[in-house]
Amino acid sequence: MSRHHHKKRFKLRSFYLWHRYMGISAAAFVLLIAFTGLLLNHSDDFEFDKQHVRSGLILDWYGIQAPQDLRSFFAGKHYITLMGEDLYLDQYEIRGNSRQLAGVVFAGDMFVIAVNDSILLLTLQGEQIDYLRGKDGVPAGIQQIGIDATGSIVVRTDYEHYQPDADFLHWQRRDNDTSSIRWAAPSVISAQFKAALQQHFRGEVLPVERVLLDMHSGRFFGRFGTLIFDIAALLLMFLALSGTWIWFKRKR
Repeated sequence: MSRHHHKKRFKLRSFYLWHRYMGISAAAFVLLIAFTGLLLNHSDDFEFDKQHVRSGLILDWYGIQAPQDLRSFFAGKHYITLMGEDLYLDQYEIRGNSRQLAGVVFAGDMFVIAVNDSILLLTLQGEQIDYLRGKDGVPAGIQQIGIDATGSIVVRTDYEHYQPDADFLHWQRRDNDTSSIRWAAPSVISAQFKAALQQHFRGEVLPVERVLLDMHSGRFFGRFGTLIFDIAALLLMFLALSGTWIWFKRKR
């Protein structure tokens, strides 16, 4: 065997070894990209955009934390709690954005909730009966809500007291004695109940589809994740080219 031919075989063997080791290094990236890509192609089928991550480790990785300040009222043997902009009946989330919870009373068979300068009427199951705003006659600047000795609803604004009729269609100013009114007062909830609410809050923030997209692009792995995946993409391109070159040389 000539020296030139031996040198060519050695060069081909060295190139083949590089190809093999780089292929092994890229295998993990190939599997991850292929697997996440396969799942993303069927995202609508599995409704990944509607499902949310509940793993504490992943939520911590994304820095998703629940609000620490909760405002809660106990009425009708249930807790109505405002956490962030989410309103809860016990641990059931009431849809909609809420900002300020002034108080809750239980009248008849429904909750009367003063929230966002409005009156929210809910059933015991958390179903919305009505949502009354300023255009419906609800007075602005509600600070408190309570029930008087006759069982009538009363709200206190910055300067006045108001009382609705039985159907909440008309509101009138109340000028008589207010000493008999039992105002709704915030309640202290247990640490266990607070932790359950916070876990529920965190579990409704991050869609599964977002995590799959971040893993597919490398953003999931932090600051240098996309750079590493860019290098992996270049590595795969090199493997494709080098594999074709090795096959061509072996065929010859």
